[in-house]
Amino acid sequence: MQMLKIIKIILSLLLLVVIGYFVYSYYQKTAVLQNVVHVDAESVIKIGLHDIKKELVLDALTSPSFYWENTKSPKEEKEKDTISKPEKGINLQPYSLVFYTMKSVSNTMFTTFKIDDAKNFDAYALKYLTEKNIKINNGEYKSAIDEKGKMMFAWNNSHLAIAISPKLSTENCKIIFDDVLLNNKLIDDKSNAYLQRLGASEDHIIYLEGESKVTLNFKDGKAVLDGIINTNKPNAFNSEIIYQTVPSASFEMFVDANFKNKENQTAVINLLDGASFFEKNGINVATLLEKSTGVFSVAVKGTTTQIDTIVTYEYDDNFEKVEIKSTQEKIAPIIDLNMGSKAGVYAYLQEQGAVGNGVLNAIPYYTFYANKTTENVSFKTLKQSLPLQPKTGSYFFSLNTNFNLLQKDLNIPKAGKIAELLETLRVNAQQLEGNKVKLQGKLIGANSDINIISQLFFGLQPTDTIN
Repeated sequence: MQMLKIIKIILSLLLLVVIGYFVYSYYQKTAVLQNVVHVDAESVIKIGLHDIKKELVLDALTSPSFYWENTKSPKEEKEKDTISKPEKGINLQPYSLVFYTMKSVSNTMFTTFKIDDAKNFDAYALKYLTEKNIKINNGEYKSAIDEKGKMMFAWNNSHLAIAISPKLSTENCKIIFDDVLLNNKLIDDKSNAYLQRLGASEDHIIYLEGESKVTLNFKDGKAVLDGIINTNKPNAFNSEIIYQTVPSASFEMFVDANFKNKENQTAVINLLDGASFFEKNGINVATLLEKSTGVFSVAVKGTTTQIDTIVTYEYDDNFEKVEIKSTQEKIAPIIDLNMGSKAGVYAYLQEQGAVGNGVLNAIPYYTFYANKTTENVSFKTLKQSLPLQPKTGSYFFSLNTNFNLLQKDLNIPKAGKIAELLETLRVNAQQLEGNKVKLQGKLIGANSDINIISQLFFGLQPTDTIN
C-alpha cells in the first residue's frame, strides 16, 4: 500500500509538471506576441525559437551518438561557463521572434523587443555600438544606424525597435519608430487575427499576409516549405507554361512573372530597386523591366575553357611605357542566362554600357556572349548553344539545385563543405484556381536521420572547435 501511495504521488507530480509546462508554453506563445507588432503591419513572420529548440532536443534523444560526437567536451564548456556575462536588460532570444513589414516602407523588415531593464540595456547598447564604431543619436528616443549590417536601431525605456533592409530609408523608418516608441501603436489585443494565427501555429517559421500563409519546418534530413499565397487579382500568373530546360543541369531556375499583369511588374521592380548590381552598372530597374515580358531563366551545367587577355606594361629601350598583351586560359562554368524581351532590352543594355562588342560587361569575371532574338535576350559563357529540351508545365516558378554537381561546376572556395552537407533543393510555385498560388519546396540534407539544422550547424563549425 505504501508503494502505491508513492507511485500515486510521483504520477501526480509528473502530471502537475506536464500541465505546468503546457500552461507555461501557452502563456509564452501568446504573451510574446503582444506589443511587438505594429497595428498596421502588412505581413508578419514568426520564428518559433522554442519550438525549434524542442525539435532539436527530441532529435538529440533519438540520435545521441551524433550529438555526443559533435558536442564540445565538458571541460571546454565548463571553462566557458566560468566567464561572467554582463546583464543585457533585454531578452534577444525570446520564446518566438516576430518580424513584420509595412506597406509604406518597401523591402524592410521590422521587429520589436521588450526591454526589461533600461539601465542595463543602455550600458549594453553603448558597449555593443561603440565596438562597431556606430554613433548613438539622442532625441525623443535613442537611435543608431549600422550601415554595414543594413540595420537601424531605436529604443526608449520599454522597447527596442529594429529595421532591416538592403537599402535603409531612415526617414521612412523613423515614422515607424515614432509609432512604436512614442505612440505605442502595437497590437495588444489577443483576439487580433494575426496574433491568434501565430499563437496557434506550431510551425518553426510561419509567414502571414492577409489570408496568405507560408510555413517552413526543419525535420530529419530535410527542410520543408509549404503554403498558399493569395494574390490581389485572380489568375495573376499563367497556369500553363511552355519553356526550354537544360537536361541534368546542376542549377536551373525559371520564372514567368507574367508582366501582362502590371501588378506583377510593379512588385518585381520594387523588389529589385536599389540592388547594387543594377546601380553599379547604371541600369534603371523600372526601364529595363518595362521592356521585358517577365520571363527569366538561368542554368548551370558543366565547365568550359575561356581565354583571358591580360594587359601589362613594360619600358622599352627608350624608357617609354608600352602595353604588352598576353592570353591565359581559365576554367569557367557553363552559365546560360535568358530574359524575355518585348522590345529594346538589348539596345537599352548597350546604351548603358552593360553590353558591348557582343559581350555582357556587367559581369566582368567571366565572358558572357550576348545574343538576341525578337522574343529573347541571352548571355552564355559558351559561344555555341546548349542542348535544350522543350517542356510544358504548370509551375510558373521552378528552382532545382544539385549541390554536389553545382560545386564541381562553380568550384567556389570554401563552399565544398556545403556540397557535402546538402544534396538537393527544389522550390516550385503554381497558379491554382482564382487568387491562390501554391508554394512548395524541399531542401534535402546528406544525413536523413539528423535534423537538418543540426547537420548544418555542426557540419559548418571550424574543425578546431569540434572533438
